[in-house]
Amino acid sequence: MSAPPVERPVWRRFRPRWLLRAAAHVRAGGLAAIVDERDSVQILLGLTTEGKLTELGLCALLTLEQRRFRRVKTSPLSGLALVRVRPRFRPVVLDWCARDVLFEGPTRTMPLDCTTCAACCHHADVRLDEHDLARFRAAGRRDLAGRAYVKRSRDGRVTLRLAADGRCQLLGPDKRCTIYEIRPGDCRAFVAGSEACLSARRETLGLRDGAAWDEILEAFESGPRERGP
Repeated sequence: MSAPPVERPVWRRFRPRWLLRAAAHVRAGGLAAIVDERDSVQILLGLTTEGKLTELGLCALLTLEQRRFRRVKTSPLSGLALVRVRPRFRPVVLDWCARDVLFEGPTRTMPLDCTTCAACCHHADVRLDEHDLARFRAAGRRDLAGRAYVKRSRDGRVTLRLAADGRCQLLGPDKRCTIYEIRPGDCRAFVAGSEACLSARRETLGLRDGAAWDEILEAFESGPRERGP
């Protein structure tokens, strides 16, 4: 049985004078980058009824190594989250917008079967905590906490040890996790369709869900999708 498709938000780029359109895009499920004349970037994210970031919005923010956001209380962005992007991550956000230039609408439904992908199981920095180690021991897999599978750094960080080719040693030949029921918390928290997921697919499998550079140029020649000049 094939896995159900994943719905992810589509990134759009807006000038500040098009805030109403940006807000509408985000409220419909998308994500927006507000780019001013100095190329400073702020991202606009949706919030749940409890005032929390949506799951994929939070994943995007964490990819930018940020956690804090400001909930806007005045129109036209009332009820949305606004975050100023650090300069070194501006190209990343703009690349997300360029990647999504070919997609219509605020969301994108994409086929994604984790059991045939396993891109996130390569070159991953999987950190382990005491809960993970206790889970291994309770399952009778004390070996998973040993040096063959775990690295311990001088600063106290504990991470999974990867194979020489960069894949997780616990990934089976069928691209399935051999310890799925007791997998680490970092693996449990990984979200399909997140920016980290899309990045892993691009770097490991060479699959870019969206426009490549030649497609971006073609799309802009036929009519730019940036909302506002």
